[in-house]
Amino acid sequence: MSNSSDVNVLELSTELNDASASWLALPDEAKLPDEIKTLFQQQRDAYGFVHPYFYGYALNPEHFLRWWHYYNAIQHSAGGLSHRERELIAVVVSATNRCESCVLTHQAQLLSVTGDRALTNAVANDYRTAHLTDREHAILDFAVKLTRLDSDLSPNDLELLRNQGLSDEEILELGEVAGQFSLSNRLSKAFGWKVKPGQLKILD
Repeated sequence: MSNSSDVNVLELSTELNDASASWLALPDEAKLPDEIKTLFQQQRDAYGFVHPYFYGYALNPEHFLRWWHYYNAIQHSAGGLSHRERELIAVVVSATNRCESCVLTHQAQLLSVTGDRALTNAVANDYRTAHLTDREHAILDFAVKLTRLDSDLSPNDLELLRNQGLSDEEILELGEVAGQFSLSNRLSKAFGWKVKPGQLKILD
């Protein structure tokens, strides 16, 4: 998913506003609330398409808008975590959940933030091999542990983050971002709300 202000981040080579965008029924766009219509138009103007996740989720407009407001708040509003850190979390959580579409989407977002293709590819493949700061590695280690269902967290895991300079407010943000992406990964995989390799031209 991407914020409408991030111009030229994503570009699709094919039109996805058809049955390929979702395994569920697609919404009747004419009947959607104005806020969703505006968001869709912003995406079309910026990228030339509506992301399949947005298009598919709008089948339930009320729930989609609740999700969008929450997502936008934790991913793009001011906070302790940087935009780079939030996109790192998005890529690594999505990779842990094996959600290829979400990895591709946020790999493109991370590339737009860092301008570093080698770093972006390394993070998507195995963040442990990427040249990241100690703080970033600690953030991603926690995000992965939170994402894996067989992992048990303890107060010591929070101390490891505090030792890297994270405040408790930033640790809460980290949990929110990681948790939100696990939700998005599962919905994308369940309902076919996916972009495909080769469709995000920035990664070519």
